[in-house]
Amino acid sequence: MSEAVALDPRVARSRRAVIDAVAEEMSEVGYGALTIESVARRAGVGKATIYRHWDGKLALVESLLDEIREGIVDDEEGPPLEKIRSMLHALATSLATSRLSQCLPALVSAAQHDDAVRAFHQRFSTNRRLVMMGYIEEAQLAGDIRRDTDPRLLAEILVGPIFYRRLMTPDPFPPELVDQLVDTALSFP
Repeated sequence: MSEAVALDPRVARSRRAVIDAVAEEMSEVGYGALTIESVARRAGVGKATIYRHWDGKLALVESLLDEIREGIVDDEEGPPLEKIRSMLHALATSLATSRLSQCLPALVSAAQHDDAVRAFHQRFSTNRRLVMMGYIEEAQLAGDIRRDTDPRLLAEILVGPIFYRRLMTPDPFPPELVDQLVDTALSFP
């Protein structure tokens, strides 16, 4: 998108309306029943407006998740353990309060049936896991985490309860328990 288009308030309003409509539609009907027509109707825009900015519904969902991911601010400053805690706290907060929490079950379900969604979901998850693994490796170098700990496994152990609570229980993981989660995960010899 060119700078002139990015600054046009009408375009920004339309894009905002479309992304909001994707979140609402996906949380209500799931990925499979989500259509460009239903998103356009909900957003109050024409289908041509959507196709001018996105290739299809997966591109819409990618934009939604990119926006949500940008809202999960990583603390790139400070000690490695604080970066880990900060990222987990942001994730727990997001899954408890954001549109992601409403869309996540639909995305997981769609990934089981649609190869393109599965590939996107794996890319999206891998990128976030790599950030966490980087923080874990920094903490290992700082002596805060044992060096023989597998960073990938520890990353999965740390985020697992947060996703489990969102997908399998009626209550999300409380962000205020993140410190306890990290301390528990790191207490095993």
